[in-house]
Amino acid sequence: MSSAVAPIFGVLGSCMGCMVFVENIAKQEPAAMNLMTFSTFLFISSIGLVFTSKFFTVKNKIPLEGYIKTVSMFFFVNVVNNQALNFHVPVPLHIIFRSGSLLATLVLSVLIAGKTYSARKYISVFAITVGIVICTLATSSQGNSDFSMEEASKHYKEWSIGIIMLIFALIASAYLAICQQQMYEKYGKHPDEAMFITHFVSLPFFLIMGNDIVSASTKLSASAPYTLIPGIPSLWVDLFASCILQYGCIKYVYQLNSRVDSLTVTLVVTIRKFLSLIVSIFYFKNPFTAQHWLGAILVFAGTFAFADIWGGNSPKKQDEKKNNKFRFLFFFQNYARCLASFPKLFRRSFHSLIQVIMFHPKFLRFYIACQIFHFVIIFEFVF
Repeated sequence: MSSAVAPIFGVLGSCMGCMVFVENIAKQEPAAMNLMTFSTFLFISSIGLVFTSKFFTVKNKIPLEGYIKTVSMFFFVNVVNNQALNFHVPVPLHIIFRSGSLLATLVLSVLIAGKTYSARKYISVFAITVGIVICTLATSSQGNSDFSMEEASKHYKEWSIGIIMLIFALIASAYLAICQQQMYEKYGKHPDEAMFITHFVSLPFFLIMGNDIVSASTKLSASAPYTLIPGIPSLWVDLFASCILQYGCIKYVYQLNSRVDSLTVTLVVTIRKFLSLIVSIFYFKNPFTAQHWLGAILVFAGTFAFADIWGGNSPKKQDEKKNNKFRFLFFFQNYARCLASFPKLFRRSFHSLIQVIMFHPKFLRFYIACQIFHFVIIFEFVF
C-alpha cells in the first residue's frame, strides 16, 4: 500500500487554510454558500477537464454508471451542509453534527459493508467524537455566541428544518465514504479521474440554484475592493483563494481514500476539523479552559488508540509498524532536506512574517494562507 503520509498532511494543511477564506465569506455574505459550492465544483472540473480528461480524449477507467451513487451522495452532502446555515442553525451545532461523521461512518461500515472492528476502534471513535463536542461547546460558550435557546426559539421552524438537513447530510456523508471505497474495490483506484467526474457531472444540478448563485455573485461584486489588487472586490479574491485551497484539500482526500479505508479517511477529516477549532481558539485569543483540555485529551487519546500505536506484538503488526516507521522516517528525512536546501527562503519568510505583523496586519490572513499553500506544494514535490 502506498504511503498515506503525504495525503494526510495535504488534507490537514490545505483544508485548514481554505477555512480561513470560507469563514470570512460566510461572515460577510452568509447567503453565498451555494455560490461557494458551485465555484469549487467549477474550478475542480475545469482543472480536471484540462489535465485529467484532456478534453475528453482520455478514456475513463471507471464507467459512468459506477459513479451514480457517488455523484448523487456527493452533491447532496455538499449542498445540504451549506444550505443548513441558511436555516439559522448555530455554527457550533453545525460543527458538532459534522464531527459526528466519524461515528456515523463506523456504524454504517458495520451495517452496510459488513466490516468488523475491535473494541478499541469503537472506544477511540467515541472518545474523538465526544472530545470534539466538548471543545465546540466550550468555545461557543465564550464571548458572543449565537448558540443560545433565545436565538433558537426565534427561528424554531427554520432551526428544526436545518437540524433535519444536518441529520440526513451526516448519514449521507458516511454512506458516501463507503460508496467511494466500494467503487475503488470494484473498478480499481483512480482518484484523479474520480475527482473530475464526480464534480463535472454534478454541475448541471446547480441550475436549480441559478437565481441564488447570481444574486450572491452580485453581492460579492459589491464588496470593498481588495487592498493589494485595486478594482477587484475583496470577496471575489477570497472566493478564488478558497477554490485553490479546496482543490488541494479534495485532491488529497481522494488520494487518501484510494489508499486507506473509509473510516481512516473520516478520521483524518475529523481531526482536521478539531485542529481548525483549536487554531481558531488561539487566533482569536480565546482562553483555553479545562473543558478544552478535556476535549483535547479525548481527541488525541482516541487518535492514538485508533492508530494502535501501543497495539499487540504479532509478527504481522511488527512488520506493519516497521514499514510505517520507515515511511515516517523517509518523509521527515526528505522534508528536512527540502528545508535545508532553502535556508535563505525560510529566513526571508520569517522576516516577512514579522514585517507583516508589525506594519501590515491587514494582510496577515492572506500571508498565512500563502504559506500554507507553499507547504502543500513542498509536500507534493517531496512525494
